[in-house]
Amino acid sequence: MIGLLEIAHRASNGPKMDENEWNMGLFKKMQELKKRHGLEIDEPKHFYDVDNAYADAVYQAAVDFISETGVYCVTKGRVLRFTMDEVREAIREAPGQLPVGAGRDRRILRARRLGDTGVPNVVIGGHCPWSEELIQLSTLVREMVRIPRVDALEGFNYVKIDGRTVDNPVLAIYAARRAAAYIREGLRKAGRPGLAFLYYPVLTNTAALMAPIGESGIRGTDGVLLSVLPDMKVELDMIAASLVYDEIGAYRHNGDTFGWARGFCGGWEGAMIESVCKVIAGWMIYRDATSYPPNVTTGFDTWTIEGVKVESTPPPYGWRTFAVNKALQRHGSFIFLGEGTPQLLPKDTVEDEFLLTTALASISRTVQGDNLLYIATPPPSIITWGIEASDAALKSQLKPSDLEELWERVHKEKLQGPSTVFGDPRQLLYYDPQTFWKGLSQHYDYFAQKPTIEFTESRNRVIDYLEDIGVQFPS
Repeated sequence: MIGLLEIAHRASNGPKMDENEWNMGLFKKMQELKKRHGLEIDEPKHFYDVDNAYADAVYQAAVDFISETGVYCVTKGRVLRFTMDEVREAIREAPGQLPVGAGRDRRILRARRLGDTGVPNVVIGGHCPWSEELIQLSTLVREMVRIPRVDALEGFNYVKIDGRTVDNPVLAIYAARRAAAYIREGLRKAGRPGLAFLYYPVLTNTAALMAPIGESGIRGTDGVLLSVLPDMKVELDMIAASLVYDEIGAYRHNGDTFGWARGFCGGWEGAMIESVCKVIAGWMIYRDATSYPPNVTTGFDTWTIEGVKVESTPPPYGWRTFAVNKALQRHGSFIFLGEGTPQLLPKDTVEDEFLLTTALASISRTVQGDNLLYIATPPPSIITWGIEASDAALKSQLKPSDLEELWERVHKEKLQGPSTVFGDPRQLLYYDPQTFWKGLSQHYDYFAQKPTIEFTESRNRVIDYLEDIGVQFPS
């Protein structure tokens, strides 16, 4: 597989190209690949009706894109070029299994497949800023990682530190090191000092990316978030950081595998190609051994924290997203971590509707062959609930056809009518952290170290309902 030093060389010495030229060229290339591989088809009746031949065509279109067009380095304004053989060799070498953590907290993250009956890995945490005016970060972490099934933690950064807004590189470095130290302290308090910890950087320059490396921060058994940018772009600073993390043995995670329809890649077919390309490029260029699952979306540009009303019921798994996941599951051993719960809304009460939505998300991820990811600071009770729902999916031996039927029935019987779709509630941590905290503490008492009575009562009602309609929960 092509080495990281060669990657850095190509990022600095590849063909020069203006960024606008790259952007405009994306649409033309995606249109060509869409026609070449016959990707424009009628929508299948069921999301799981995507056959192997179509998934293979999506995969080959992505391989063609990377080998014929390359990936754009925004830092240098140059194109990284790859041969078809280099791309295929990299895909063959995707690890499939990844040891993380140390001592009794050492775990193996593994690639799952559609129909996999094995228990998913569970990764939890932040991908989120934190506010010192709430509770200590170490206390928050302690409560989250006390759950035995947790395999790794994604970290946090700070909006403010020592009363100062984190608004310059010096404070970003200081805040990153402090956050890492507090997270490490929380792991020790929970009796899990060796648990793997993924660094979520506040800035993506080289200094900030490498700042928390050390015994009290990121170790060789931990990891760092290095993401491919929209429109197939990468950064030289992340390549440099990957070299260092590679040297100490830490793993890397790709936080953006979305294909954006209506962007420079064009329509849905271009977004599908982009999504598959991002997973492959993240592995080739940054050595991202884990990633969020490929996903095809129009984005969230119209969402606000106040929310917008939507009338339609979303499918459990859009057929285009199913197709890109199937494409990569068939041709590589990529380790995907899929969100098993919607982000917690600050105005939520502890109610059956939210727990049902979380259960459906966790069940969907389990059935579709992903591991489970619970980020944006979910309360421990919600994490445990998502794991319970995942276990129920495995015990019930649910298949994609069962999933669609379950999703439709629950929405018809319990989630009827327009619902409020919110933007990113984590933004509240920048200007109204107490409201964000209210959404968490309604589900879990961080000081009594147990779920609230309201949560427990809601959980029991939801289990009774799901068991009545055929979902079997472990006793």
